[in-house]
Amino acid sequence: MTNTPPSKCGRGLAPDSDLAANPIPSSATRSKCGSGGATIRLAREGALQAAEPLGLARVHLYSSLALAALLAVGSLPAFAEPLLERAQSRGTLNVCTSDEFPPFKTLDADGKPSGLIMDLIVDLQHQLSTRVGQPLKLSLVQVNPLNRLLFLDQGRCEVLVTSLLDTPARRLEVDFASPGFYSSAATVFAPKSTAVSDWESLRGKTLCAPATSVWVRPFESRYGVQFASFNGTAEVRKAVADSRCLGAMGDDALYSALARQPEWADYEVKLPGQDPAPWGIALRKGQPELLAAVSGIVEGWHANGLIIQLEQRYGLAPNAWVAQQHVQARHE
Repeated sequence: MTNTPPSKCGRGLAPDSDLAANPIPSSATRSKCGSGGATIRLAREGALQAAEPLGLARVHLYSSLALAALLAVGSLPAFAEPLLERAQSRGTLNVCTSDEFPPFKTLDADGKPSGLIMDLIVDLQHQLSTRVGQPLKLSLVQVNPLNRLLFLDQGRCEVLVTSLLDTPARRLEVDFASPGFYSSAATVFAPKSTAVSDWESLRGKTLCAPATSVWVRPFESRYGVQFASFNGTAEVRKAVADSRCLGAMGDDALYSALARQPEWADYEVKLPGQDPAPWGIALRKGQPELLAAVSGIVEGWHANGLIIQLEQRYGLAPNAWVAQQHVQARHE
């Protein structure tokens, strides 16, 4: 297959290696691009080619139509390149994913990614392959909390599958498949020897947290907690182990699982979770077909109990929200 070079708007089927050199533009730029640009260009070129045989009056007519089309583009949906079609053309599904706490995502004995999230990614790959009627290879694109939404917006991956919380603020930037596939709430993870009686007891104390955590500002305001921010969860865990803060604030589901790991036997989840939110599979805006397909797949996971089966496989405590989604999906 011969790849089409990217246009000024970054919209050709450029090779993946060209993404860094020719990044797909932001949402602000995308509103000026899309299928409408080609239609307008053809209309204007047609007007110019028709000038000699049709006369000046006809040129004005074509020019007026082209101008009207240009003005109308601003009111049309700024749909980006259909990413599902691009994956089909490429024969590969690019999935952005990140380091997670075991057993949600880890490396097996052969050094290959495994865990609950990884199993869901593989099932997603298989089901989307069936939908497009051809096998899609799986390519994992490693991201961190600071660049994950940027990579998604640039089109470096079709979907983002991590423990990303689906919140109203984030829905302004990306679309989320609905329902989510898991859920968690904010808690504190600290050494067993550290006394934490309640959230109020943390006033003036310093907790470690990812810089992108949606819980930092609310808990600063609500309880007067101070935060030391880090790029990702791996850095947070190291800071906690090095006693650079009282403990970590983060997802109760992740830290409850981490506390079961032998190397973290001296740590525990201290408080009941607050401000729960679902984990959602994120997509770049303007992908209605892909969004509908992924949402249907997630609904199927809940209906057939796949996520509950994976919890049992990996020794995770039952997630009440997942159980609720399972019951609801089976009765719909």
